[in-house]
Amino acid sequence: MKHTTLENLAGQFDAFFIDQFGVIMDASGPYPFAVDAIKRLSQYNKPIVLISNSGKRAAKNCARLERLGFELSLFTAVITSGEMAYWTIKNKFQVGHSTTPKIYLISRDADTSPINGLSCEIANNTNEADYLIIAGSESDTKPFNYYTSLLEPLATRGVPAFCTNPDLTMLTQNGTSFGAGLIAKEYEKMGGSVTWFGKPHPLIYKFALNKIPEIESKKVLCVGDSIEHDIRGSFNANCSSALVKTGIAATKKDEELINSPNFSDIPNFIIPAFSF
Repeated sequence: MKHTTLENLAGQFDAFFIDQFGVIMDASGPYPFAVDAIKRLSQYNKPIVLISNSGKRAAKNCARLERLGFELSLFTAVITSGEMAYWTIKNKFQVGHSTTPKIYLISRDADTSPINGLSCEIANNTNEADYLIIAGSESDTKPFNYYTSLLEPLATRGVPAFCTNPDLTMLTQNGTSFGAGLIAKEYEKMGGSVTWFGKPHPLIYKFALNKIPEIESKKVLCVGDSIEHDIRGSFNANCSSALVKTGIAATKKDEELINSPNFSDIPNFIIPAFSF
């Protein structure tokens, strides 16, 4: 675990997997250094892949990136857990049902993109749901017991769940709060079955590495602010990792990292920010 900078690392690796929230933006908008940093990194002529645990589909994230001033052409790909989940669920529904399944959707900002275009209907209440999709958290306005009251009847009936945003912690304009991943963890505690998408799970890394087949995984630097998702996921994918001390890692102390019982949770590098 070495303290360094993005500028020092840019020449050492052949490709970059960049997290979104906590690295190049937060709930208020882009970090002041991030748009320029992506431009500067692109000048090394190496692939830049954005990998996000957003429960929203890739197109929604691309639209937001453009709106915030990022040049989409500088990214080799924009990959979200919501996009990975969408196509997996779509294939499942196409081959596995004689009737139209009903989905109870937990999302943010009334976003229905996780199910738009799927062969399904939105369940108006938990009693009629065949499946549960946990795509987002509104923990900045809704308490945790709001979600537990929704989950209990679904778990009692054994309704299968898909978690398309596994983040345990999310950034809000008032600091950090619980994310969709924590809601899904609670569902598992109730006895519910959850299929997980996104970091640290392997599918999203496999998909990203397939975008750059000529590059060895160890020559890929994954930059993120989450130990549980970005650092652990990069270790499991045999990639290198840099923890950025912004976002949810802003208050992390080195001692916490060094003393971690899991070797997979120790980053190869620590950088102060995603900036040059």
